[in-house]
Amino acid sequence: MSVQKKEKAMWEMLDRFFLRVLGEKEGTAVMAESREQAASFLASSQETSPSRRALMQSTVLPRVAVYTVLKRRGLDAEKLMEKYVREVQGPASHDRYAGLEWVPRFFSVFRWAFRKTTSSSDAWVSTFEEQPEEFDLTIHQCLWHDTCVSCGCPEVCRFFCECDNYAFGDLKKVGFRRTQTLGTGGDCCDFHFYKK
Repeated sequence: MSVQKKEKAMWEMLDRFFLRVLGEKEGTAVMAESREQAASFLASSQETSPSRRALMQSTVLPRVAVYTVLKRRGLDAEKLMEKYVREVQGPASHDRYAGLEWVPRFFSVFRWAFRKTTSSSDAWVSTFEEQPEEFDLTIHQCLWHDTCVSCGCPEVCRFFCECDNYAFGDLKKVGFRRTQTLGTGGDCCDFHFYKK
């Protein structure tokens, strides 16, 4: 999917939710201001990697911008973003993986995809260790955390981390645990996955 399509899909998810919970008038104003804020964040970014900028634009900045606008308007940004993750982004993330569990040898495919994605993208600095029925992915640097920090709101990163709990927390064929994340003040994100 192109950057433009990913970005459009992200904004559409945010629009539907915030127009519903804030009402049409306030929701429309918040979302219009959020788009301006996201564009401003992108324009002022010092990020030089084209792939990281594209990922920031399509998936990270829309949510960081909405949080920033909600807070600036005196709304309960924390509560609203928690609700968004719980009701929209988290379930969507979970469905993406759960919908693939029918694939034969799902754990092996899942592990391969994680190794390939994290080793071939500059969105993360990570290490990967695997055993026959488990693997560890330790993320030392992450685009989502870097972006939240550079936008002046490192606390927003925990909402991205929370999406992982939804995405991987209740799969039938893969177990998941983690003791810390960069977004919640940890030294790293220590993902551990195992075959169920």
